[in-house]
Amino acid sequence: MVEALNHSELELKGAYPEVTPLVRLRHIARQLRLFKPRVNRSDQAGNLLTRYRGRGMNFEEVRYYQPGDDVRSIDWRVTARTGKTHTKLFQEERERPVVILLDLRSPMFFGSQNAFKSVAACSIASALSWAGLQHGDRIGALIFDDNDVNTVRPRRSHHAVLAAIHGMVESAGALDSPIPSNGSQSLSTLLEEARRVARPGSAVFLISDCHDLDQSCEQALYSLTRHADLQVLRVTDPLEQQLPDQAVTISDGRQRTFLGKGNQGMRQVFARHQQQVRENAAQLCRRLRLPLLDFDNTQPVVPRLLATYGDRQPAPAPGRRQA
Repeated sequence: MVEALNHSELELKGAYPEVTPLVRLRHIARQLRLFKPRVNRSDQAGNLLTRYRGRGMNFEEVRYYQPGDDVRSIDWRVTARTGKTHTKLFQEERERPVVILLDLRSPMFFGSQNAFKSVAACSIASALSWAGLQHGDRIGALIFDDNDVNTVRPRRSHHAVLAAIHGMVESAGALDSPIPSNGSQSLSTLLEEARRVARPGSAVFLISDCHDLDQSCEQALYSLTRHADLQVLRVTDPLEQQLPDQAVTISDGRQRTFLGKGNQGMRQVFARHQQQVRENAAQLCRRLRLPLLDFDNTQPVVPRLLATYGDRQPAPAPGRRQA
């Protein structure tokens, strides 16, 4: 039971993730709900209502036609045989593929406190994968590094989640600098690849620092969201948004430089630039009506996940009976 575990035991820290703590995140899966339930308002509605009609519809039964039923669902054979109008009822499938798009390029290898962005991103990806599997969904992943994309095809199996976790650890473990030595793939490449893997009706979670989520990604995002539900989970470090006032030493893993207190002009330019990058990503998400959720890698991941996707219902008020 998750209550028997302290949240601190589920938190990953440092520069590199490990398999065992990522597997241990399965203990919070039952408390996470990736899709909020909605009230069914028709006989054709399943547990998950989606705007993608006409796919994954299972035949349930035939009954007498009632005013308000869709005339396109009339069963003409039964109607002709019985002399009374009958209609077909369908029920949507209650599972859907969940595809995790995990950005583990070199810029994710950065952190000022607690954990690197790459470690926080792996924690989020693992927890969401376990949560999807817990609720009977197929789980797949695209793990994106500077040069390649590691694909885990969606399956309803622990092996799929474990394959994704091992892929995360391998890709994150290969990072050694926030600056790629020979350049890096763009985020739009990952989004294009996601279109090929994510089947219509899939739920897609993009986990990235979104440093290049800009207009170059708009067409790929639009094409992906036409047949899949996409959420963007942005993992950032506060030090990337604004440099501290005190003197700091900065390193890319190969060279080191000193930034003194007197460089206020450079600090202001840096802050404005980073704010513009964040705002450009936010505007793009608003334009395409995509949820954008922010995660601070210097803060514990588990409480943030529970606050965002937690499945606990509020307790009834004292003195009132629960319906």
